[in-house]
Amino acid sequence: MKIQRAAVIGAGAMGSGIGQVLSQAGIEVLLKDVRQEFVDRGLANIKRMYDSRVKKEVLSQAEADYLFGMIKGTTSYDGFGEVDLVIEAALEEIELKAEIFKELDKLCPSRTILATNTSALSISEIAAKTRRPEKVIGMHFFNPAQTMKLVEVIPGLKTAPETTERAIELCRELHKIPVRVQECPGFLVNRLLFPYMNEALYVLQEGLAEPQELDRLVVEFGLPMGPFTLFDMTGIDVCAHVNSFLHSQYGPRFEPASLLGLLVEHKFLGQKSGAGFYQHKEGQPGKKDEPKQVNPELSRLIEKARQQQPPARSGKPFDAYRVILPMFNEASFAIQEHVVEAADVDVAMEWGCGMTKGLLSIAEERGLEWCLGRLESYQESYGERFRPSWLLRKMVRAGLHDFASLEAVPAAVR
Repeated sequence: MKIQRAAVIGAGAMGSGIGQVLSQAGIEVLLKDVRQEFVDRGLANIKRMYDSRVKKEVLSQAEADYLFGMIKGTTSYDGFGEVDLVIEAALEEIELKAEIFKELDKLCPSRTILATNTSALSISEIAAKTRRPEKVIGMHFFNPAQTMKLVEVIPGLKTAPETTERAIELCRELHKIPVRVQECPGFLVNRLLFPYMNEALYVLQEGLAEPQELDRLVVEFGLPMGPFTLFDMTGIDVCAHVNSFLHSQYGPRFEPASLLGLLVEHKFLGQKSGAGFYQHKEGQPGKKDEPKQVNPELSRLIEKARQQQPPARSGKPFDAYRVILPMFNEASFAIQEHVVEAADVDVAMEWGCGMTKGLLSIAEERGLEWCLGRLESYQESYGERFRPSWLLRKMVRAGLHDFASLEAVPAAVR
């Protein structure tokens, strides 16, 4: 089925970005929100995106005007009876999404694919609110949607294979890189990122590194920014909510460091509040090469966190693998559970969070036996959040050196 007309629910930063991407591919778009001022703001955001492309000489003014003209703003469901696809990008609240999908199920033709841009909520639960679960799928775009390449394509329990394939084809038509991810809490990229971010908090609580030092080491490893910069940019309250959810689903591997809750309790939420791990002028990030100023209240909160969660006394020197290997281990759990193909892990982490060094390349460099030994050593010192996956143990026992023997064709070239 050729997708000619689409609707996007939610005209915020994510929804307007998705709308722009669809229109640039020649798809007519209905951009819906609950209030006209939200719709107008979303359309203005898209206009700025096209103006930027004209300024960069990517598009002519005539081309930009034509593509922008393919988007119509609305506060009603008028016209939804003619769309081939809906992408919902509303607030991350399961009750709200359930109501939206019930309404879409009534109004949209039976051929219409209903997609949700959720970053964590259950696709199967959302699909169960409709009479067409076979047509419901997750399409998790990354922010900003107009520039980030990765889309996690997540089928629910009853999603039809042809729906999944059509969603993957659409991503390619949009010049995106799709990675098929089986439904699980956090999907893939967020599931892998949070053990790493959480472990950085433990390192800070133990006094083994300062925020700037740890951020620098991680960037040298191959990430585009360090964990504390990412916490502040994303919103520490948002991160705390996600980590709490993942802890409830996966258990000890995601046991949150006390410092995270204390920062939220004291309203240090990152850029949006003016301070988190670092200080931020008027809630804005500093320039790339500008030295970061640590929040002067951080040391007091770290001391309080130590009282709540006494640090382990391991005597081990700190290096970047302490925070990177939890991410690697979670990837091996995801492969073990058939959530993702091994070949797609590094594709997802490159295009979804900007890693210039493949996560599974650690195994190629060091060997699986080294990785397992390090994780077991950390488990002995720091507890269950470092317990290695049984797949990793099995591969070491089989004499395998890395994940190459498990590789399928990467999503980027499938």
